[in-house]
Amino acid sequence: MNWMPLLETLDLNGLIPECYAKWKPLVKNGLSWFLGRLSEERQKEILDDLLKLGFFASAANKFAAVLRRCPTLHKLGQILARDRRLSSELRNSLQQLESMPARMSVEEIRSILARENIDLDGITLGEKPLAEASVAVVMPFIFSDAAGQKIEGVFKIVRPEAEKALETELKLWPELGKELEAICKRLELPVLEFAGPLADASLLVADEVRLDREQLHIRRATELYKDFPEIALPQLLPWCTSRVTAMTRIIGKTIAEAMRTGPFSEEHKTRIAEKIIDGLIAKPFWTAGAWAIFHGDPHGGNIFYDEQGRIVPIDWSLAVELPENDRINLLQLLTGGMRMDKTAIADALSKLGITSDRNRIQQTGKWALEQIRAGNFPGFSWCLSVLDHAVEFGGLKLRAELALFRKALFALISLVEDIAPGISTDSVVAGSGLVKLATELPMRVVSDPFSCKWSNQISTAELINVLAGLPAATSRFWYGRWSDAMQRSLL
Repeated sequence: MNWMPLLETLDLNGLIPECYAKWKPLVKNGLSWFLGRLSEERQKEILDDLLKLGFFASAANKFAAVLRRCPTLHKLGQILARDRRLSSELRNSLQQLESMPARMSVEEIRSILARENIDLDGITLGEKPLAEASVAVVMPFIFSDAAGQKIEGVFKIVRPEAEKALETELKLWPELGKELEAICKRLELPVLEFAGPLADASLLVADEVRLDREQLHIRRATELYKDFPEIALPQLLPWCTSRVTAMTRIIGKTIAEAMRTGPFSEEHKTRIAEKIIDGLIAKPFWTAGAWAIFHGDPHGGNIFYDEQGRIVPIDWSLAVELPENDRINLLQLLTGGMRMDKTAIADALSKLGITSDRNRIQQTGKWALEQIRAGNFPGFSWCLSVLDHAVEFGGLKLRAELALFRKALFALISLVEDIAPGISTDSVVAGSGLVKLATELPMRVVSDPFSCKWSNQISTAELINVLAGLPAATSRFWYGRWSDAMQRSLL
């Protein structure tokens, strides 16, 4: 089936921000190619959903209906739901994908649990599922032991039809990447490499239906947050399989619902946003060790606010285990910005990805300094923009894990800005890092000055170098601003 005529009626052009105007034809052509390669049954289901919405439904709601039927596109919609560059109407529609009413019956769920050989002796299932996500459904239960003690829990269960759909869609991703590259050439757009990154990303998204991987991530995250009272995690229960995660039930609301319905002052919302930044960005980032685990899918439906006022990240099927060298290179990128050092920025980018054109990466370094002189502090938001520029214009190829980290960080920053507009993610992360640094100073004095085995992954020698270079960096900053102003006056 040719989906292009129908996509024209959805008015996708109106949904895509003007800053991405040149990519609008790519989105329509790519989406048409993808939908046209689904089975006839799946295509009919999507068409039926669109017909049920009616002719006068908004383009945003129609687009969300298309995404709901495709697990991989559903996941994309959840990522975009907090992107402030999109219209509020589209963001509101996409936010409905974060947590949806379940369509599975209790008997269907009971049958799946039986196939997974889960003994329901002593377990009473709830009257209906709590919610449905892109590939799973959540079913509450109460377990009563012989002593009469009760445990409230939930089963997170992979939906069979979603597992099948995901398997089909992920097989299309490498081909979709090649098709997008061909569309770029045909439409005379900048040719980006899609095939490799999409093929790599498909391996990560495949973990969505491997709940044994999620259980491993929960155990590692529980260890990370054991001394961090602001963050709580559900506890795993004995009835886990590769397709079912059994865990304690979180009594609370999604962060989006809590902020929408709770009587929170602006000051209280700011404190909640700071908790999220401190817990989900700063805590893992400033952790010493070979690997640091970050939540890979922190949209508004996956972050809960419980009755004790704690932040509870759920759904750990997607997690980013960022190695020490990547964290070091990200910090080298940030310190390169602080020193106004174009070469250091280019060096860090080259270590964070693969590039065959050093000159283009140097140009990204130059652009990064221009952004600082324009008033953008060299923090995490700046870092994301530099990585995006390096990928689009510098020919940088990121590994799948780092690409997922970039997307997760962007989604989280967008989420906290929805909660507390104007909050500074960088000040919270930097503040947490400075506290860690202060506790480490006595040990640093008597340790190897070139060792990076600290929470901030920066050696004492590098810290001294950054501090010593601040006067020169300040001079380069103001000289650059003067040069920029002179060039603008000559135009």
